[in-house]
Amino acid sequence: MADNDHLHEVLSNTLVLDNVPTKEHDCGDEEEPVFEYSPLNIDTQEMRFLILKLHHGNKKGPLECSISSEPLSKCEPYTYVINTRGNPLAVLGFLIDGHVKSVSRNIVTFLDHIQSENEAQRLWFRDVCLNHQDPDEKARYWNQEWMDTMIQHAEKVIDLSEVTAALWDKGELPRPFPPKPKDWNSTKEPKGTKHHPAPLHMQKGIVEPPPPHEYLPLDYVCDEFRLVALWKADHYNDPLRASFAYSVMNDDVTYHCLSYNWGPRNEKPTCTILLNGQTFMIRKNLDKALREIRDNEFKVVIWIDAICIDQNNISERNRQIPRMLEIYDAAEAVISWAGEGDEASDTAIDFLDELQSPILHPDEHGNWGPYTVKEGDEWKITPIPDLPRRLAALYCFFSRRYFRRIWVVQELAVANLPSLYCGKKRAAWRQLDMAAYHLISILNNDKTMPAQMMAANPTLTSISIEEISYIRRLFYFRHLRSKNADSFLGQTTQNGVKDTSPGILDAVILCRDFQSTSPYDKVFSLLNLAKDFQATEFTPDYSKSLSQTYHEFAVAVARKTKSLDIICAAESVKGSELDIPSWCPDWTMPATVSSIIRHDRIPDIFMSAVIDMSGPIYNTCPQSVSTPHFDFKGPVLEVTGIILDTIKIVQQSSDDKFQSWMATAANECQTEEEQDLPVTETPFMDKFWSMLAGDPTGVWSIETTPRETWPPGTDETGGNLPFRPTCVKGDRTKHRLPYSPTGIFDIVTRGRALIITENGLMGLAPHYAREGQKLAILNTCSVPVVLEENGDGTYSFKGSVFVQGWMEGEVLEEMGLDSEEGWQVLDEGGRLRIV
Repeated sequence: MADNDHLHEVLSNTLVLDNVPTKEHDCGDEEEPVFEYSPLNIDTQEMRFLILKLHHGNKKGPLECSISSEPLSKCEPYTYVINTRGNPLAVLGFLIDGHVKSVSRNIVTFLDHIQSENEAQRLWFRDVCLNHQDPDEKARYWNQEWMDTMIQHAEKVIDLSEVTAALWDKGELPRPFPPKPKDWNSTKEPKGTKHHPAPLHMQKGIVEPPPPHEYLPLDYVCDEFRLVALWKADHYNDPLRASFAYSVMNDDVTYHCLSYNWGPRNEKPTCTILLNGQTFMIRKNLDKALREIRDNEFKVVIWIDAICIDQNNISERNRQIPRMLEIYDAAEAVISWAGEGDEASDTAIDFLDELQSPILHPDEHGNWGPYTVKEGDEWKITPIPDLPRRLAALYCFFSRRYFRRIWVVQELAVANLPSLYCGKKRAAWRQLDMAAYHLISILNNDKTMPAQMMAANPTLTSISIEEISYIRRLFYFRHLRSKNADSFLGQTTQNGVKDTSPGILDAVILCRDFQSTSPYDKVFSLLNLAKDFQATEFTPDYSKSLSQTYHEFAVAVARKTKSLDIICAAESVKGSELDIPSWCPDWTMPATVSSIIRHDRIPDIFMSAVIDMSGPIYNTCPQSVSTPHFDFKGPVLEVTGIILDTIKIVQQSSDDKFQSWMATAANECQTEEEQDLPVTETPFMDKFWSMLAGDPTGVWSIETTPRETWPPGTDETGGNLPFRPTCVKGDRTKHRLPYSPTGIFDIVTRGRALIITENGLMGLAPHYAREGQKLAILNTCSVPVVLEENGDGTYSFKGSVFVQGWMEGEVLEEMGLDSEEGWQVLDEGGRLRIV
């Protein structure tokens, strides 16, 4: 079919569908005749009006109406109903003068909603009042000029789409079709789009020059969303053309989803795509992605957030954001567009196949490679040629902005058959995670490799494992959602995953450093992903200020989770421009200190072996109370808490921080008895090292691993700490951070300073902590906090803190505050006020 012929086909208001399921409204007798139109006197501008009859207190009865035909110049007052288009996939019937009239479901829902008990309503809308099957009548009335005439004569105007959208917002619209079960890594027969409505001015055919694109409202009654059917093209530079389809969720349409990086926040759309004959402007990166994805034989049906959601309509954005996870979940496949290709990306993607071996290991000469050939009783390592240059290319590829886009987290988490596109190259997503695992492993175990990589690629000035960690964090959420469907071992189940996992706190902590075009999306993008944050009053709303959004989000999380852990993500650092309380996290600011409320790194092990890391790391205060003792009153957090200590000494990090911290802690905290013992045998040293390793207390049974069993790279000459304590209490392993020992101390102490308290305790506080600040335990908060007195009876929040001997509720147990009754007594004495 020629392009012009095809355009004429799609520029129709409602296509006639074969085998469309029809649901009849309760019209009483099944033998009711079908409604037929009587001719209108066009010469006198006669017009039909729908009279919506009373329901007489019986809203469940049949919907009854009548038709009145009157000349427009003499008609009685009426209400004009605009934006009545509905999806024709499912229709309902209602009675007009005892005859059944079938219309799209949204019209019947609207009439049901506005029907009154005591006042009949006169309505006019084209779908019922005009017979578009009559050529003469359609030619005279089915046009924008006549619609404008009817609006001018109307007493009032009602927007049907806004009425039904409001019902959607209230949760009063039942889903028209049941959701389909997820079938990971499956394919189905391709089926195209069916419904391509267009504005009235486009229904006569092609308009030259093409007018700007005009969105039609979505039919929320039918659970509608939009899809782009990208037309085929023979050449890369051919103009982008597409049909814009309005489809129903859980219909049999086969579509893909596009995941891509929008580009700089202030970038203007300068590229053109023709949608149903109308001009739509897109950004450069999307233009390049569509040109690469476009096929030369078939249409590609694809969902694209920048096009399929009206980004200039805040109300629509607010309604569509909660649906995005479902849209990606139902897609046949997800295409991840990482950008245009270059020499590094081409090398990296070609290298992925060689990095899929479960085990890479250095040979006696330090050359890395897989175990490939068994000679006698020995496995032979086959070194990977040109490894530093190829690893450098992989590092550059993993540093692309796409892998830091926060929306990719949920897009990948539920993706079926996710594929990566970069220029002309293609790769499966599971290959990226395995490659990232091996790259991290090599960097951890070969201290010379960073220098070799930078020598091989002079554009690299540094190598940081942090840059690679985004890949692993992205894949972790997919690992949880898919029950390990991508395991190279073929495992499709995962033990220990909670029904509420991933939780909202785990998501925002692990994803804090990801990027978004809009700062609102630092939280909006994760709402669907978090399974413990559904059915809350907090919903996406781009019309509110960012300060109000972050404030309401923190309050909603605390109330939903019955925990104050969310406030521990707040950091007292300069640079925030938001007007928010000190206890409210500013998600636009990157984390500067390690998180001690949730894990913020993925273990350096195979993803299939990573356990569910959801939940708090520590248990300073019991969170099992039925009535949390905290409340929010505007900017004030009122919480039951107890101030237990004051910071006496703050020692910042330095190049030799562990040695200098040890000396300071020994001078301030060692007992006289410990000073007579060898350093490595003192209980003090056990506490010190367990604190740096993230262990809760270090005050119970400690087992040290003999030196001869230490793994490679953990001796003094390697620059790492020569101590690996294993903390246990009874037969229960404590909350030790599940990382390889290579970087554990740097992870735990990131952005933290050693503190000594007036009571002789040592701990790790944020780098901005100061002498004289208070250490407190708050009700339902899993870690201690730092507070600063304001002089007016209130406090400012200054971050979370690790304090030896407090992290498992020991101090509360000693004080009798480890029960709900104890907190109730403390609550009666008054609450702390944090502003």
